Amino acid sequence: MVLLRSLSLDEKGGPSLLPPETFSGERADGEPCPDEGHGLEGEDVDDDNSGAFLPDHCIKLVQAQLITGEAPGVALLHLLSMASVCKQWRMLASELSSGSAIAFDGFDNLFSSQPCVQKFRRLSSQQKEQVFYGGARLLTGYANVTLSGDGITDRVLNEVAKSAGSGLTRCRVHSSSHVTDSSLSAVVQQAKDLETLELEDLSFKAAGAGMGKFLALVFERCEKLTTLHLSNIPSMNWGACKAAAMVGPDKAITKLHVRGVNLDTDFGVVLSKLPHLQELEIDGPARNIRAAATSCPSLHRVSYQVSSRTQLDEALSALMTLKELRQLELIVKNFTLCSDQLRVIGMLSLVELRLDSYIYKQQPTLSRSSYSHVDNEGVKALVDSICNRWCAIMSDMRPLKLSLCGATALTHDAVSALLRLPILTELDIGGCCRIIAMDKMRLVAKVRAGREMLESGRRPSMRSTRFPGLVL
Repeated sequence: MVLLRSLSLDEKGGPSLLPPETFSGERADGEPCPDEGHGLEGEDVDDDNSGAFLPDHCIKLVQAQLITGEAPGVALLHLLSMASVCKQWRMLASELSSGSAIAFDGFDNLFSSQPCVQKFRRLSSQQKEQVFYGGARLLTGYANVTLSGDGITDRVLNEVAKSAGSGLTRCRVHSSSHVTDSSLSAVVQQAKDLETLELEDLSFKAAGAGMGKFLALVFERCEKLTTLHLSNIPSMNWGACKAAAMVGPDKAITKLHVRGVNLDTDFGVVLSKLPHLQELEIDGPARNIRAAATSCPSLHRVSYQVSSRTQLDEALSALMTLKELRQLELIVKNFTLCSDQLRVIGMLSLVELRLDSYIYKQQPTLSRSSYSHVDNEGVKALVDSICNRWCAIMSDMRPLKLSLCGATALTHDAVSALLRLPILTELDIGGCCRIIAMDKMRLVAKVRAGREMLESGRRPSMRSTRFPGLVL
């Protein structure tokens, strides 16, 4: 087994990590190739006899040893190396156990020390695409697939749909500029049992009204889908999806992420068919938040990327009507939250509140002290509103998790206000560069005390409404 590893994975063990053929009936240059395989020792062998002295169960043990504990993308390379030994090994390597995860990963941003990964990263996009195509034709039985990088094309996706589409329950495609609507439609057409679909950073080459037709198939065929994640696909057209939603039954989706996908004010047509929705991450017009509040009564988590005060005011008025809302994230872009808005936010019965800067989210390590989406007065207004609500309704007092990432204007005054919160069990102040070390230590002690109170089962009680936040 160790010898096999050295032969198939070590650069010095053989002429190449990958066999001359791509297991697809074609050579890398597109010419037909014979069925005979090639051993990794570099000599031509007879496929019918090579490796036949090993029983099948021993080869399956080798397969398990090679892929156990490895990342899905690395496991793919190991399986391809194993399949290059002979027909018997190729057949057994192609049969993955039910529910397995595999990744057609270009390793564009991964710097692994494994020789097989280093060699694969040096291949061109065309060579990676050829390897992925062969792997897609070879492997069957997996239920979880991830495809990433420019080596992912329509040809690869179509082959994945043909070979393993009927068994897929989770599919993620991201960071490719060679994927179009037709191949995504092919995957959705075959994967009727799909439960999770994630598409990110896809730059479609085709243009026109046909973009987004695969979403109509999602609504028509994927009855078990519970998680839909669409991010950074600016050419998305929702026309076909809205038409399918209007005539189709309600969907079982509970988690929906739609950002950077060209949302308009009529997206509420889609939200109206998601009565079981519990988590929503969205950007665009605030009218869609109002539609979600009306059609999705079970919403308990909302994340909204907002770019204007007017949009936020409209969104807050809708959020006030959500009785089940417990987690709220506002990603603030290009403006500062005013005290009145923060008072309204403090009225919401939340256990987790994240008020983060969009700039900080994009580049957390880059400090921009000249910009802050929250100031000291805003924090005071937020804390006063929370404490007043707890004074009025003691049963509404819950442990609070708070995030103010990127609020570079916060100083000692904001810290003093935060210390008045009765139960603070988590606080994130990343990027708050003006808070001094001593104040940070005070906040750490405050959070630690809140966690100890939560663990002990004790509940704080308000001492006086004249001093909101003063607790026994």
